[in-house]
Amino acid sequence: MLQNHATNLLIVLATGLGLLAAPSISAQTGPSLIPTRDVVVTYRIVSSEATTTLDMAWLAAAAKLRADVPGVGWSVADHRAGTGFIVIEEAKRIMEMPPRVLQGQLGPPAGARFTQEGTQRIAGTACTDWRYEGSGQEGRICLSADGIMLRSQVTAGGPAGITGGLEATHIRYEAQDPARFAVPEGYQRVQPRMPRERPVR
Repeated sequence: MLQNHATNLLIVLATGLGLLAAPSISAQTGPSLIPTRDVVVTYRIVSSEATTTLDMAWLAAAAKLRADVPGVGWSVADHRAGTGFIVIEEAKRIMEMPPRVLQGQLGPPAGARFTQEGTQRIAGTACTDWRYEGSGQEGRICLSADGIMLRSQVTAGGPAGITGGLEATHIRYEAQDPARFAVPEGYQRVQPRMPRERPVR
């Protein structure tokens, strides 16, 4: 049961964070992908690996992102330290975030080419559409003025071969408690085991 929970959590995190990890946008080509203030965003994910919902909370002062998978567990990625951890809540276990998952948070490829395609509203918030290609990836993203990704569509070359879409369904601007982004005490540390990647056909 523990291994099933861990595998499911890793799949969802790899999928959701991979879809969030569009190539970084420089100051010359568009807005930042980093939110400028504390926020919680609920996403619906439909991809080649999973269909589910994912809550993302951003702690701006510490540059940390927490992802909650209902009924399974949660994770935190530290953008400044370049590290992350995953918690399986029911079993009181904690593991380091595997490179495949962490890559989607901390190491998006740079140097992509972007084309602005217009604006729209998602979850009641205005955002700008961008089409990107480069570094073996292709897709579209819609970014709010304060750096929140409201929609992401990876059409080719996503991390670990992931393709699919992610869209915000609810946004809450509210102060985040730093304690929710800290490593929990009294949890047993275990080694992560990533599910095998599907072969490319």
